[in-house]
Amino acid sequence: MQKASHEDEPFKDWYTIQDLENLSGIQAHTLRMWEKRYDLLHPVRAGNNVRYYSPKDLRKWLNVSALYHQGIKISHIAALSEAELLEQVRLAKLTDTSGQLSIHALKMAMLTFDQPLFDETVQHLLSQKPFREVFRTVFIPLLQETGMMWQTETITVAQEHFLSNLLRQKLLHQIEQLHIKPVAKPSKVYVLFLPSNEVHELGLLYSYYELLLHGRRCIYLGQSVPLDALQDLKTHFPKLVYISAFTIYPADDKVNEYLRSLSRQLLRKGKDELWVSGRKIQTVASKTPPPGIHYIVSPEAFLKRL
Repeated sequence: MQKASHEDEPFKDWYTIQDLENLSGIQAHTLRMWEKRYDLLHPVRAGNNVRYYSPKDLRKWLNVSALYHQGIKISHIAALSEAELLEQVRLAKLTDTSGQLSIHALKMAMLTFDQPLFDETVQHLLSQKPFREVFRTVFIPLLQETGMMWQTETITVAQEHFLSNLLRQKLLHQIEQLHIKPVAKPSKVYVLFLPSNEVHELGLLYSYYELLLHGRRCIYLGQSVPLDALQDLKTHFPKLVYISAFTIYPADDKVNEYLRSLSRQLLRKGKDELWVSGRKIQTVASKTPPPGIHYIVSPEAFLKRL
């Protein structure tokens, strides 16, 4: 590969100092200072004099930042050899109770497309905590960080999809285990769906998992379901709770109007409910919802309503 110092544009497999800041939570000026003082990394420079870091630099920096966030002094970390650095991170992960080092390892797995590292990290977490606690304390913060990395173009579509699909597989495995549990005769039936053009279903799958864990009767419809297709359910069940998330549609200034329309057309008065979350709901969360509609602004709010 030709070195980045010979080019004016970055390579896709090289990272800027801003990328390293976004991935580690340590500010760029601190990294520059540590580079100079401790000779930590060896970036190359493009024709525009911008630093570019190799994947090897990135892996080292994430390990350095992981130990630093555990309270270890940078002077001690910088004195470690490559092998000693890896061993320190491994040992620290075994005693970490905060989940931060596991988030670091899962982030590393995403960036390097390392499924064995992902599986090993999740297996270690599940040896210490139940799945629902792992999801809430590790997976949700990881997904929030991933969202920020996506917005700042620190990660690629392939990396984001790689992580999302591995998390999806873990959720589906847990859901499959819960399907064998008997469900009492329900007073309500929960219908989980995403409306047309909505495809990000990890949050919906987590809701499904929690509902099954609580012994609720569920119908999981998944992604991109036309609202007209939901009408048929009313002929089969006397009381429905729809659960959904709106992140793409409608436009921010149309959310209230859209929800009022759903309340009139989808919900039977006094019988049905719609629990709705997502980015669009954040724009109206402070306002009184239309009849039958409940805003779910966090996983904690969902569990409390259950």
